[in-house]
Amino acid sequence: MKRRNIIFIFLYLLLFSTLFAFKTISLKDCVKIAIEKNPRIKAARYQLEAAKKQKKEAFSFYLPHLNFSETYTNGNNPVYVFSTLLQQQKFGVQNFDINELNQPDPVNNFKSSITLYQSIWQGGKVRAANKMAELNKQIKEKELEGTYQHLLFLVASDYFMIQLAEENLKTAQLALKSAESNLKKMRNMFEQGMIVKSDLLRMNVYVADVKRQLLDAENKERLSKEKLNVDLSMAIGSDFEIADKLKKMEVKLPSGGFFEEAALKNRPEILSMKRAIRIAENKLKQAKGDNYPSLGFFSTLEYNKGTNGGNGGNYILGVAMTYKLFDGFYRGSKIAEERANLEKYRSQYEELKNNILLQVKDAYLKMRTAHQQYEVAFEAVKQAEESLRIVKNRYEVGLATVTDLLNAETSLTAARTNLSMATYNYNISYLNLELAAGILNENSPIFK
Repeated sequence: MKRRNIIFIFLYLLLFSTLFAFKTISLKDCVKIAIEKNPRIKAARYQLEAAKKQKKEAFSFYLPHLNFSETYTNGNNPVYVFSTLLQQQKFGVQNFDINELNQPDPVNNFKSSITLYQSIWQGGKVRAANKMAELNKQIKEKELEGTYQHLLFLVASDYFMIQLAEENLKTAQLALKSAESNLKKMRNMFEQGMIVKSDLLRMNVYVADVKRQLLDAENKERLSKEKLNVDLSMAIGSDFEIADKLKKMEVKLPSGGFFEEAALKNRPEILSMKRAIRIAENKLKQAKGDNYPSLGFFSTLEYNKGTNGGNGGNYILGVAMTYKLFDGFYRGSKIAEERANLEKYRSQYEELKNNILLQVKDAYLKMRTAHQQYEVAFEAVKQAEESLRIVKNRYEVGLATVTDLLNAETSLTAARTNLSMATYNYNISYLNLELAAGILNENSPIFK
């Protein structure tokens, strides 16, 4: 019985530890989950699917339209009765009687008809509509690509923020460990009469402040994980560990001209605006199409049947042309409107291009600055560590004050924090540079 209880407890603990074990997740894992789960990427996919259906809608105007109708009528209107009897092939000599013509008996009729219409020429408007549908589909493809790139940026930023929060937490833990070690030494020195009580009290206050900083760092780490979880549509929960620690990416930075050229070729906004201009050009063609006649073929097959016998079928076919002689100056105004819209898009394209080039230049300069700041911060940490070592030795032999010791401790903590921030800023700046250039994707050095 006792052995069975031990086995049960062991299995329970094993199950408990499995259920509550921390997951380890990499940046690639996060990207994969985001692409699958994020609502924004789903919405962009649905927009693209809708645009594909709109393309099919536009193409339908090239094809014949076939309609079927079934109607029932009853009446004694002379003209109605006369024509219905003819359609039912039931008209006889007796129906020429004057009384029959003027006051006929009511007639029932069931009419079945199939109508075919085939557009032949609409002044180029159908062709323009199909081009616009294709261009709109291409715009939605670029919008999906833009959503994809911004999602990569968002997820990577969240992941980098967790890395930064963990490094700051580690720095706070090291600071507390060092402070508590110094406090222990100072208690011994105070008991031996080597330092005054005020030094010991100041160190106690310093340790309390470092503990406060540690609590703040722990909260920021938890919050950064919650942010990533939200952007992954709550797919991973908040109990996880990241697989990659904060470190400076090693990338060979091309010249600024490379990124500017890439932006003009790859930025989804640029490519979408080019297609918007072409849509405006086709809208202008559509408006001009109203200046031309429209031409179409039609055909109707009809079958009529009465309730008192008589039935007959007939057909009619022909070609119809329509031309608007006067429409209250609508066509001229519409053409002028679409021409103005076309010029508007062309002007917006120039503004967008200049703004994107400025974004790339700004991102490139920030990348270079971030690299220089990292080098400075890296050297500052080494100097702060050496400075603290010297001050500790001097304090223990009475050649430095407690103020010197606390200043050295604070300087090292600040230097380590600055180095973590500089590393984070460098990685983020490269991420932002690729986004600005429109080349951010899963094959980027960021995700390797």
